[in-house]
Amino acid sequence: MTASGYTAPSRTARNLRLSQIRGRRVGRRLSRSARQQLWAYAFLLPMLVLLLVFKAVPIVQALLLSMTSYDLISPPRFNWLNNYLFLITDPRFLGAVRVTLYYMFGTAIPLWVLSLGLAVAFNQRFPARNWIRLAYFLPTIVPLVVFGTVWQFLFHPYGLVNQGLQAVHLPPVMWLTNSAAVIPGFILATEWRFVPYFMIIFLAGLQNIPVELKEAAAIDGGSQWQIFWHITLPLLRPIILLVVVISLILLSRSFTVAYVMTGGGPNNASTVIGLYIYKAAFSEYRMGIAAAASILLLLGTMVLTLIQLRVFRDGRDA
Repeated sequence: MTASGYTAPSRTARNLRLSQIRGRRVGRRLSRSARQQLWAYAFLLPMLVLLLVFKAVPIVQALLLSMTSYDLISPPRFNWLNNYLFLITDPRFLGAVRVTLYYMFGTAIPLWVLSLGLAVAFNQRFPARNWIRLAYFLPTIVPLVVFGTVWQFLFHPYGLVNQGLQAVHLPPVMWLTNSAAVIPGFILATEWRFVPYFMIIFLAGLQNIPVELKEAAAIDGGSQWQIFWHITLPLLRPIILLVVVISLILLSRSFTVAYVMTGGGPNNASTVIGLYIYKAAFSEYRMGIAAAASILLLLGTMVLTLIQLRVFRDGRDA
């Protein structure tokens, strides 16, 4: 104690006071961080609600409906897994699965190659490049119903496609009435619509690759093919994965083109799974069968996506 009566605080008291001040500051920082997280969740909440209402709930309802017998008139009757057992032995459903796989991979493989090749071409400098890109992208914005109707006319026996074949001395093809030609016709039409869309995605990936890497490889004597194979493709791996996953999901859910152009004919040669589900639900009034087929389509898409993720992950780890 000093002469004035003031007693200096001990070292322990000072340390205690400092720790209390630091604790309050940390508490304020934590509360600020918590508030920021609450704001983030508040902004995400509308989208989460939409996903819950329009995605999760319908999936659960479809799963429950798939285990019932329901014709839209009489009340649903629970039948466990009978609908699934019926589907795995139904020749029409198995045929729809084969047609869907044929259409998916017959379209997807050329789609990936063409869209990547066009992206590489459009990434070069040439006159009116932006205008040509815009013109080439226009088919992507055409509505699916309009797209199907236009190609229905193009595939007419006297349509422009057959006129072009005859111009090069090839016989005309009955695109929409020949069981062997209908899916190749669908593939041709789908390439016209979707190649520009995925070309833009590849183009965005190419423009994000540092130019310095290619210049360094060129200085070291690398050819254009070596630069593309050893630099461009590895750096495009995430974009390739995105394109592969999205394209296969879109093609597996195809419905509008088959419905508008052929209605599934001839002889169910163009009946994809989506069209099979539609006919089972709204033509035959077998809602349980349709729901079970949609669940199987969902599971098949999920398995295919997981396989793709595993393949690309193993390639990256290697």
